[in-house]
Amino acid sequence: MKLSAIDLSKYQLTFDDEFNTRSISQTGNGTTWADIRPQWRFDANSDIGFGNSSFVDPSSGYDPFKVSNGVLTITAVPDRTGSGYPGAWESGLITTQGHFSQTYGYFEIRADFSNLAGAWDAFWLLPDHVIADPYNAGHWQELDVVENYGSFERGVYSGIHTTDAAPNQNWQQNLQVYSELPQPAGFHAYGMDWNEDTIGFYVDGQLVGTKPTPSDMHGPMYLLANLATQNDIHNNADIAKVPISSQIDYIRVYSHHPETGGAPPPSSTIGTGPDKLVLSISEDAYLGDARYRIEVDGTQVGGIQTAHSLHGSGQTDQLLVQGDWTHGSHDVAVTFLNDAWDGTPTTDRNLYLEGASYDGTDVPDATHALMGVSTFHFHVFDV
Repeated sequence: MKLSAIDLSKYQLTFDDEFNTRSISQTGNGTTWADIRPQWRFDANSDIGFGNSSFVDPSSGYDPFKVSNGVLTITAVPDRTGSGYPGAWESGLITTQGHFSQTYGYFEIRADFSNLAGAWDAFWLLPDHVIADPYNAGHWQELDVVENYGSFERGVYSGIHTTDAAPNQNWQQNLQVYSELPQPAGFHAYGMDWNEDTIGFYVDGQLVGTKPTPSDMHGPMYLLANLATQNDIHNNADIAKVPISSQIDYIRVYSHHPETGGAPPPSSTIGTGPDKLVLSISEDAYLGDARYRIEVDGTQVGGIQTAHSLHGSGQTDQLLVQGDWTHGSHDVAVTFLNDAWDGTPTTDRNLYLEGASYDGTDVPDATHALMGVSTFHFHVFDV
């Protein structure tokens, strides 16, 4: 049977980390990724983790991350510092929680997961706003693009966690997609195409299974990637007790191109709160995309952003900036960070703010061309 291939010409890139540089911090403020989930913080420098591992920040005394030659390596080691759960392995997790999330689209990681016993790799999504389980059955919302276990490196486990009662009656049949890699060694791409009606899972660009979209999977979700460890009888890191490493080449997110006219939906979302500031952004891309940051009243919202829509195409990125701002006037700053110019109009990288709306109302004077490293300010008024 011929498998369906993903056609990304129908999608627009909204998030992309090629790991050419390291952009990880405890909170994610000013960086692409955070390495501690705030709701699971265990101590000053660790996330309690899961399996038989905690996730630590380098300030713990052990740095689980290394970026080299366009690859992020995460290495797990037996308990080494005073941070993390006592006796647990120490490893790394990265997340965009509070800084980037998206509803629907194609989500992909290209990685070389570990084949050592005890390794538990994953790329997954969690919701910005958790919907309580109405049946009190212990279920939640989660999308697992891929989970992989070192003792069985061929297996690719993808799946859905939902509070919907009916599919949970047979979770493996109704909500899990399992496939195997014929040649598991080396890098492979694992993707998920999340739509309003269906969720499809892909390996190396080929569709391996599709499930209906549950009723509680229609809001923005953020990204997580990690290397955990297990001491399970079938996948036990404690037997050899040697460092375990996995490598990530890239993580990319795409939105679906709108098929009808009108205002496009937000390409990505940063921040949290009831107030909604939507920025229309485009770029002149030369030797790479334009990168920028957003501040409201002097406080940065989200991490460093990357523009993708070309100014000459007439399309724009729609960046939704969420917050809870008090009544009155607020200063919004857009800072262009990485200008490039080689002397001609076609060898020039620029950033364009094409417009803005605040809580559904257009903001006057919110257009500007940033032709060099600079900051543009405008004001919104909360009534």
